[in-house]
Amino acid sequence: MLPAAAAVLTRRPRSGRGPTQRASHGPAGPNTGGPQRVPWALALPAGLAVGALLALVLLADDHGTFDLKVYAGAVRSWVGGTPLYDYVQPGTAYGFTYPPFAALAMLPVAVLPLWLAQALTVVADGAVITVTTWWLAARVAPRHGWSTGYATACAVPLVCLLEPVRDTVGFGQVNLLLVGLVVLDVEALRRGSRWAGVGTGLAAAVKLTPAVLMVMLAAARPRAALNALAVGALATVAAFVLAPGTSLEFWTQTLFDTSRVGRTDVAANQALSGVLARLTDAPTRPLVPWLALVAVVGAVGLTRAVRAVRAGDDLAALALTGLTGGLVSPITWTHHLWWVVPALAVLVAAGATDRRWLWAATGVGTLFASSLPDHVRTRLGEHLAHGPFVVVAESSYALACLLLLLVLPIGRAGADARPGPADRSHPRAGRPRPQPAGEKA
Repeated sequence: MLPAAAAVLTRRPRSGRGPTQRASHGPAGPNTGGPQRVPWALALPAGLAVGALLALVLLADDHGTFDLKVYAGAVRSWVGGTPLYDYVQPGTAYGFTYPPFAALAMLPVAVLPLWLAQALTVVADGAVITVTTWWLAARVAPRHGWSTGYATACAVPLVCLLEPVRDTVGFGQVNLLLVGLVVLDVEALRRGSRWAGVGTGLAAAVKLTPAVLMVMLAAARPRAALNALAVGALATVAAFVLAPGTSLEFWTQTLFDTSRVGRTDVAANQALSGVLARLTDAPTRPLVPWLALVAVVGAVGLTRAVRAVRAGDDLAALALTGLTGGLVSPITWTHHLWWVVPALAVLVAAGATDRRWLWAATGVGTLFASSLPDHVRTRLGEHLAHGPFVVVAESSYALACLLLLLVLPIGRAGADARPGPADRSHPRAGRPRPQPAGEKA
């Protein structure tokens, strides 16, 4: 399904016909081309949606909104007088691991009936998936001669197939809502808004890992990074004022207790720490090699992200910064890797001038839809006993992220892909921009 969709979506319309003519001629071209063309054009997104739904029903794990239940149970217990970080979900060893500000933000979840909280979470996740996919398609589709709406309709089902996306919904995780805040900031940067950075600051106050995106903000516009720092700090101070004991416990004890999230070598952990732990058959990562690898990967990834910002390619910058944060984090579950979605958008954009990037996008998308690390996972502490294929497959997402960090093209999905008033307010508007590949100045 993925190769076929990529080929169809990126084929240039002939004789001026295609979804770009939708406003005056319908989704597949002029009406004079025959009535059968319109149903065919509509059949592609409909077929992708049905296929994705069937694949999700047949292949997706039923996580039962486990994380949402932990959020609700921990916050409800906290309101009832039990220390927030003493809560353990019945029948498991898992409890609340986020900063106190996150618990304060989740207070409504503790009040609502679980079924209503689940329904609202699914609706909110669906809205974020649709809007962020539309935002990406608006930057990529024009390069291939397709309308943004048509490309979005085809892409949303494929995005939902990716394990980081479908597991976020299945677990009832907060990740997609934080992604929405970050994407708002990137668009705010493009428009020159003085509020750029506020969303990232809030996201970092809920979960610490989005803080790495402040590097991208600082490279684009220092004021945006200062906004993010200020908002994150204000949210943290507010939590200290409202819950001083809980805040002190988190920032002095809980933050450093990695045992709360389980063993590092589980296949679901696709951070560098998980790769090293599995390579050594140890329950946790070897500290010195991990720190060295984090320093190298962090430097390479963030350097390329800054280069992307300077090239006016905020999609590549977003993907590179997010992937870097996922790799260097102490723990990165598979549902933390939404950043592969903008990376795929960058690859598809690059495919407008070199179709090999389309095959790269197809391969990466297929891998992240396959749940390969989960399918080949072994007993903990016995990773090496099953041979090199299993060792590589268990860390396949992390290895793919490393490869993307090194080869993701820069300057192929820049702001020039969607010309208009927004481009003139880009923080680097007025500076010379590199010509898209395949064009001469």
